[in-house]
Amino acid sequence: MSASRQAPPVRRAGPDDAEAVLAILDEGFAADPFVRWVVERPGRSAERTAAARRRYLRLVLERLVLPHGEVWMDEGARAAALWVAPGGWDLPLGEQLRLLPTVARVVGWRRLPRMAYASAAIEEGRPPAFWYLALVATREAARGQGLGRAVLAPVLERCDVEGELALLETSKRKNLGWYRRLGFEERRHVDLGEGAPPVWSLVREPAER
Repeated sequence: MSASRQAPPVRRAGPDDAEAVLAILDEGFAADPFVRWVVERPGRSAERTAAARRRYLRLVLERLVLPHGEVWMDEGARAAALWVAPGGWDLPLGEQLRLLPTVARVVGWRRLPRMAYASAAIEEGRPPAFWYLALVATREAARGQGLGRAVLAPVLERCDVEGELALLETSKRKNLGWYRRLGFEERRHVDLGEGAPPVWSLVREPAER
């Protein structure tokens, strides 16, 4: 985005915006390698796979992000960013157990140990405190308009002011350059094996002020 181009207006989303945000995420992550690996499995129809994807995205939004972080979206409901505040990703055991049936419906009970291993491998070596970018997506027809950068800006600016790290993971190599331009640097490359996509972990240091 050029310096003279005005950033698209964004606002903080709440529970009443959940369906609009889910629609953005569902379109944005339909072809995401990691999400596809989570929800696809032999014998599961396209319709059931799509339903599993929506359950997964709803779980992240409504059970993990809205209670423990912030969601930002543009006024036209074309892009959204889901952030978890420092410490918010470390759920108490009781809350983890309450999430288990929903997770099992998404991935299948037999795959739960495999998913637990993948989650542990991805989370290994994370810094002790950070704002976690759980998901960011833009509707396909609205890409290239600066919306993704705009919905990320409020929390990234807060990180700069408060001296906080920002962290994300992506399974798309082509996303790495875009995140670098936002100040993120690659810290780890995780090979999960067994047909899983690679995962890159990126960290953004707060800008000096």
